[in-house]
Amino acid sequence: MTNYLQLINGLQPIDVIVAKKKSGLGRILDHYIVHLGNGVFIGNLKGSVKQVFHSELLELLQEYEPVKIRRFNGNHFQVQHAIIRARQKLGHKYSFLGFNCEHFANWVQYGKESSNQVKNGLWIAAGLVTIKLIASNDGER
Repeated sequence: MTNYLQLINGLQPIDVIVAKKKSGLGRILDHYIVHLGNGVFIGNLKGSVKQVFHSELLELLQEYEPVKIRRFNGNHFQVQHAIIRARQKLGHKYSFLGFNCEHFANWVQYGKESSNQVKNGLWIAAGLVTIKLIASNDGER
């Protein structure tokens, strides 16, 4: 419980908790949840963007471990705009490739829906397909 309280007490509005699953294949992906301030969290998980209450955050922290805090370095005006962006997406459906938790966190902090994990995954997949095509055509020369 102390780690949870230390984590919460150190957060500022629009800071993002970046976490990984504690075990299994899910450790390769980062998971993101945004702190709106005053102990209110919002994330794109379990089907859509929703507010995450302390009890749910505690449950998540049983399965996930925070690996870093991505700080928001905006002024008061920028914080307020980021909170508005976050709330505008409440209920928006989760999509692994199109709008996942990283897309959402980047939208809130930077105003841009993007996911480096998806981009990197697609590049890796394209590379593997290219290698497979090259390897399969080698025997036909």
